[in-house]
Amino acid sequence: MIQHQSPNKLRIAVLVSGSGTNLQVLLDRSAAGDLAAEIVAVVSDRPEAYGRVRAERAGVPTHVVDYRAYLQREVEKPLELKLPVNLEELARRQKILKSSDPEKLLQRLAKLVLAEDELIGILDSYRPDYVCLAGFMRLLSPYFLGHYNRGGQWRVVNIHPALLPAFPGAHGYEDTFCYGCKWGGITIHFADEGEDTGPIVAQAVYPIWPDDDMEKVRQRGLSLEYEMYAQCINWLAAGQVELCSSPNLRVDTRITDPDYQIIMRSWIDKALA
Repeated sequence: MIQHQSPNKLRIAVLVSGSGTNLQVLLDRSAAGDLAAEIVAVVSDRPEAYGRVRAERAGVPTHVVDYRAYLQREVEKPLELKLPVNLEELARRQKILKSSDPEKLLQRLAKLVLAEDELIGILDSYRPDYVCLAGFMRLLSPYFLGHYNRGGQWRVVNIHPALLPAFPGAHGYEDTFCYGCKWGGITIHFADEGEDTGPIVAQAVYPIWPDDDMEKVRQRGLSLEYEMYAQCINWLAAGQVELCSSPNLRVDTRITDPDYQIIMRSWIDKALA
């Protein structure tokens, strides 16, 4: 069940690393008029990503930022590079990379910033309202996130295959299943400088039955992903995602769609079907 009530259409850019199944759903629903957004560009960190093929077939411009080439570069004196950000301040702000060697940390961040500077240049040329991560398997530094998340706006959206704050990181389905959870979950959230710690927009759960294997769990979760991402984009387009402060000083969200409970029930029904 996808609600699309707003005449406003967002401009979104999508970042992918792999097959791009979530991207395909967004492309299909945009073409059908069920998504309040135009996908203006798709960018991948991998030339071979099949998500690029999906975008090209839909007539959407695609680009590649070769992260592997950047990360393999030799950077002997990172502080002497002409970067668009203060590298030492970036090292203090970032929360994900861990290293006992400050020099190696600066080298890694310098390479990321160089890749992100190219990425930002591409994205900005399309003037996106939001940058949507759809299986983009690269760390985003505070440089990239600060470029889009500013002025009280959160403009980078991510989908995560677990019920955050449980099981952050790259293996949400596997971690959920291997831990023995009886329910799995999908989270749509704004990206911040932590590891899957940004404000949560929406969540849904699905059952894990005793005879399930990993592939059954993944497919059940993916069916929810495809519903949720499109709906959250429609809520953003309709101005129905409100940001507010919570008692613990975190940024929280509130969905103001009058059909919110109906939509949530439809996700539960789909998961149980």
